[in-house]
Amino acid sequence: MTSIAKTWAALLFCFALLAVTLRGFFALRDLSQGDVTTFLAFPLTVILPGLAFVFVGRLKDMRSEEGALMQIGVMIQLILILSLPSLALFLALGFPVVFLAVELFETRAPAELRKSIKRHLLK
Repeated sequence: MTSIAKTWAALLFCFALLAVTLRGFFALRDLSQGDVTTFLAFPLTVILPGLAFVFVGRLKDMRSEEGALMQIGVMIQLILILSLPSLALFLALGFPVVFLAVELFETRAPAELRKSIKRHLLK
């Protein structure tokens, strides 16, 4: 009941794969034009967040619904890090914001809204 729904996980994995593919394309394009910085930064700026995304996405059942929501939040944050290279540092430093947002959602959001979102996102 508290694991990420398979369709949401598949959708997030598709977005992450698309982001990695686009970043690889742009790195190779810049390399062919003589700019090596994007290509040299590729392992740290794309591969490492991509591996972190796969690790978080492959985690099995969370013990609580809050943990599953945090897992979804971290996956979305990692997709943003992959997709927005100019903001990646700020997004990486903002990981506590994911946990704060989930905590505020759990404690301050109306019960009807929480139930509806959890029903659609979580099994």
